[in-house]
Amino acid sequence: MTPLKIRFGSRLLRRFGEDRAGASAIEFVLLIPFLFLLLAGTVDLGQGLTVQRKMNQMASTSAEMVSMQSSWTRSDISTILSGVSSILEPYDLTGLTILISVVKIDANNKAVVVWSAAYGTTALPAGQASPIDVPEELREQDTQMIVTHVHYKLETIFSALFERFTGVRGYEYDRHFFTRPRNSGTISYS
Repeated sequence: MTPLKIRFGSRLLRRFGEDRAGASAIEFVLLIPFLFLLLAGTVDLGQGLTVQRKMNQMASTSAEMVSMQSSWTRSDISTILSGVSSILEPYDLTGLTILISVVKIDANNKAVVVWSAAYGTTALPAGQASPIDVPEELREQDTQMIVTHVHYKLETIFSALFERFTGVRGYEYDRHFFTRPRNSGTISYS
């Protein structure tokens, strides 16, 4: 190599090393994947929290509605369950289950199903144990309680991506709510 080429090459390298014009662009390109994951995680968490709020609302609303009357027909309860399930929209209703059970606390202080109705699952037969254990402080012998159990699994666009890191695909919700009849001691179902 000639001395002129060496000097020109060393000057070019020195100028390139001192030039910071593209440094910000390179740093930004390196940060894009991290920023995308941060945004995706925020959107995913937001959807999860929204569905959690909707699940709590479905459990409490269905129990409160049933507690308002002393007698219900199958079509009335079916309408309530369909209406309550619409709270979850615009999310997919596939996999949503709602179980409303009226239980009686018997002489042995056990909660036994009097009648049950369901959306997306099968209703419980009369005489079976309560689907959710009624807390001791709510049990009062010879009284009825409305027990609502709502279950749903939300799979988001990014939950498959995060499955590698978390080991879980999506969010699973299992909510329940307890209340007593409002207008009478019992609630009939026909």
